[in-house]
Amino acid sequence: MLHKIDTVIVGGGQAGLAISYYLTQEGREHVALERAPAVANAWRNQRWDSFTLVTSNFQVRMPGAEYSGNDPYGFMSLAEVVEYFDNYVERFRLPVLCGVEVFSVEKVGDRYAVRTSEKNYEAETVVIATGLYQSPKIPPFSAEIPPSVLQLHSMEYKNPSPLAGSVLSPLPPYNHQSIAGCSRSERPTRHG
Repeated sequence: MLHKIDTVIVGGGQAGLAISYYLTQEGREHVALERAPAVANAWRNQRWDSFTLVTSNFQVRMPGAEYSGNDPYGFMSLAEVVEYFDNYVERFRLPVLCGVEVFSVEKVGDRYAVRTSEKNYEAETVVIATGLYQSPKIPPFSAEIPPSVLQLHSMEYKNPSPLAGSVLSPLPPYNHQSIAGCSRSERPTRHG
């Protein structure tokens, strides 16, 4: 049996939550389906422990929830980013279902059949908001590096403790100071 609904959003990251916000504001029946156990999965599970945003807090601008804290020129920590998204869902009562995997989306007449791990939907509109970074982008030259050299993508890296005595060479440039564990005060800042 297909559950009829206006819109199904596939993905509970930034894009999916922003779309859900606007549909909620318009009173449109919808659901956002997130495969992970909680929203903003990439922020929760694919960042290193010392992660902070590389943009100032005042630039945090999810619809309806621009940054309003007391440190507009600071940089949110990983825990603060995750809390921001959790609060966003709760504050606007967004209809997000976590732990639901979407298996297929198929056009049936003028609607869409969405098959999931929980229930199936018949929707007028489907929005795919799964994000760009579902799997690491590994440069081809990495295949030439000997297997004795440990290679970790930033999605796998959490902190330097397992790498004691190793050389850490993080890329791209926006990640290097945060991955290396520099405190906020040790990082260069830009003004102007």
